[in-house]
Amino acid sequence: MKIIHQFIMLPVFRNINVFPLKHTNRPVNPFDLCHLIRIRLCSSKASAVKEFEDPEISHAEGSAVTISNQFELLSDVMTPLWKMPYDEQLRAKHNWSQSVVRMINERVNANRKEKRRLNVTPKIYHVKSSPVIMEYRNKDEFSIRNGADGHPKTVGFFIGSTASDNAVCVPGTHVITMREKHKKIAQNFEQYIRTSELPVCTDFRPGGGNWRRLIVRSNEEGNTLAVAVCHPQLLSQERLIEEQQRLKEYFTSGPGKDDCPQSLYFQACPHARCTNEQAPFVLLHGKPFLEEHMWGKTFRISPDSFFQINTQAAEVLYETILKQANLTPRSTLLDVCCGVGPISILAADRVRGCVGIESVRDAVLDAKFNAKINNATNVDFFYGLAERLTERIIEELNLATDIVAVLNPGRAGLDPRVLRLLYKCPQISTVIYVSCKADMPSTLKNFVQLLTEECTRKGNNFHLFTKAILNKAQ
Repeated sequence: MKIIHQFIMLPVFRNINVFPLKHTNRPVNPFDLCHLIRIRLCSSKASAVKEFEDPEISHAEGSAVTISNQFELLSDVMTPLWKMPYDEQLRAKHNWSQSVVRMINERVNANRKEKRRLNVTPKIYHVKSSPVIMEYRNKDEFSIRNGADGHPKTVGFFIGSTASDNAVCVPGTHVITMREKHKKIAQNFEQYIRTSELPVCTDFRPGGGNWRRLIVRSNEEGNTLAVAVCHPQLLSQERLIEEQQRLKEYFTSGPGKDDCPQSLYFQACPHARCTNEQAPFVLLHGKPFLEEHMWGKTFRISPDSFFQINTQAAEVLYETILKQANLTPRSTLLDVCCGVGPISILAADRVRGCVGIESVRDAVLDAKFNAKINNATNVDFFYGLAERLTERIIEELNLATDIVAVLNPGRAGLDPRVLRLLYKCPQISTVIYVSCKADMPSTLKNFVQLLTEECTRKGNNFHLFTKAILNKAQ
């Protein structure tokens, strides 16, 4: 099996936010390696207290967060290599790629029954840089908690642990990768909730508070979409509507009118995360969607849909994926975890057809709409979990002579059943796995499965693309 590990510097994550910060009087490289904000995913059986746990950033013990050092601490934790010249950072990332290969080798051979070692010897490409390195983030997610000044309604990003109740919320004032419009909307939202009677949510149990987070998205044209997330607790529907109206007035005709987003949503979410089906996004003002443009194509994006954080860097990523896929007019593209469909739609002119699988319903609706407006008539998308749909879709593709599978899962990786189906399919010639954190245990488990004896005997091509600023050693 041929393995190509192409390390692409594209700062993008699924369900996670990384914010390299710059202290006001110290320079920082925008492509610093970042610590990841840890996200704790909870099952439906989790207690209310465990379910509440938010993304957080650990910092050195004994380093109390103060007004004067908050940005310094956050910068040191989130961008630990910020003092390193950029070319050295690239070498560190290349070394990280090699370490991933070593981890894959160790796990592959640990699972082998034979004593003979199987060496994975991939070709590791150089890091590809992003076309834009400042203010590129098209999505930011702000938490709400006590600030360094003690104010309980501070909008920003956590330092410390919410579980141990020592988290401090630091504003995103000096996040050099964040767009100014995002910062202004967050500042206005902070001012608004400080006038609101509703408290911050610190516990999902009754009486635990309401305000949860603010999500801000934007496109390359500068249009913005914001979602204010509130835990409904025991509030009546009338009270929630009243708060929605107050929020709308604040941004459309009140103090926040100069920074009013083009789309303003409100979501009353009783869980850590809610889909549109679980807790509808209520449009308070403006258009229901964002539109983004890429390679001359137009993509509709709903509040609940995933789209790469850095649009211009995503173009580099997709170009590289399609190049490595070696698509022909005979090829069929199987796009697993397809989001709003950019890979399928961009590949549509090169292949016989594309089939996408996505677990977020709104994203599938967006993908179908995007295929229609871009005249991609040979593309179709299906809503559901990959482990439930892949077998049926492969069976329906039994007449396809050449299938290329592109996998772009979240940090939890793919269900083993999906990979088993892929490497048992005789028409699949190439598998491309796009990972935002290739050294994640769940992701490494996927790689090991793709490199089993059965897969090796088939002689398939396995391409691994790592996209993102990864949490490499200091």
